[in-house]
Amino acid sequence: MLKKLVMMPFSMSLDEQEKLRKFTLEENLFRGRLFARIIIGVECAMAAVGIAGSLLQVHESFKFSFYLIMYMFMILINIGFLWVAAKFEKDKKRKKVNFLAYERAFQLYSMVFMLWGSIVTLADQRLYGQLMAFVVNMISISVIFYFTNRQMVILYGVSTLLLFAGLPFVQPSSEVLVGHYINLIVFLFFSWVASRILYVTYCSNSHSRIQLKQSNQRLEEEITENKRVHVELERANQELQRLSLVDVLTGIPNRRAFEQEVQQWLKLHGPIGGLVSLMMIDIDYFKLFNDNYGHAAGDEVITMIAQVIHEAADTPSNIAARLGGEEFVLAAFGTGEKQAGELAENIRQHVSEMKIRHEYSAIHPYVTVSLGTATGRISNAADFSKLMLLADQALYAVKAGGRNSVKSLK
Repeated sequence: MLKKLVMMPFSMSLDEQEKLRKFTLEENLFRGRLFARIIIGVECAMAAVGIAGSLLQVHESFKFSFYLIMYMFMILINIGFLWVAAKFEKDKKRKKVNFLAYERAFQLYSMVFMLWGSIVTLADQRLYGQLMAFVVNMISISVIFYFTNRQMVILYGVSTLLLFAGLPFVQPSSEVLVGHYINLIVFLFFSWVASRILYVTYCSNSHSRIQLKQSNQRLEEEITENKRVHVELERANQELQRLSLVDVLTGIPNRRAFEQEVQQWLKLHGPIGGLVSLMMIDIDYFKLFNDNYGHAAGDEVITMIAQVIHEAADTPSNIAARLGGEEFVLAAFGTGEKQAGELAENIRQHVSEMKIRHEYSAIHPYVTVSLGTATGRISNAADFSKLMLLADQALYAVKAGGRNSVKSLK
């Protein structure tokens, strides 16, 4: 049973022990502030009674100035404690707390408090023959503050040793002396038991609080990490989504992106319909270029022309995409036949002005493109498919008619 009062029912890491030590100091100083004010009030009252009794000559014992000195000493000690506690709070806010120094200061205060009770009790033997001062101080220290076993042994040991050693010199009655020793041993035992019960309970609660705080901290870290991972996954998904809509070679939208853009436009304008111009674009004699200049040169040409088409369609109402191989498409929403023809001609001229050498072309010494356009009002996917087929027919007509030109169909 006593083992449970001495040994903690749980084990703690060094970090947890350090936190418990700091928590205990803070709790002791917090309790001590109220306790010190109470002691100051009591001692002031006792001093006032002593002074009044001395002046009124109530009893000859009131003429003895020793008690007044002890009262004043205790008042000063507690004022000093309040100053130390206030300084601790200031240092705590500035996060410059020397916990070891404050811990030692509190232990010194507690030791002085206990020794004061021993000295006053020895003095009381001449007048009253009581143990009240020591017992009150011992119980106060035992139940108000929290001390480790080692600290409690030192507090009890030094103050009790002083009292035990001094009693034979101030208490002439052997019967009273024996009674004092027995009473002191009983009081010491029960005070120690009470202090250990309170301390073990406090430590258990503090340990639970530390573990709860650590669990909350780990949970917060996990939540933060999960949020970070979620953001990274979201970014990765967005990047994958973007890459899935981009042609790997040219960097412009691919067929899938083009189809999604058309579907989005149909959702917004489908019910009322809208004017759309489509362009089908093909690089002339690209297979011959690729076979003779190599695939690397072919890829470079595709990329260069893709940028020309993409820049021509670089408005919110247009989208250009690579359908595959050397074939491209451009959709100009809200654009009429004339404007579409002009845009197609600008693309054709720009490609010609690039003067990319193509000795194997049957129509021109440089790389050229053929463009077929179609314009119409569409309100659904079927209308769009028909318009795209019409643009493809226009492109076929251009290629059949000599290439490197633009042809429009309605």
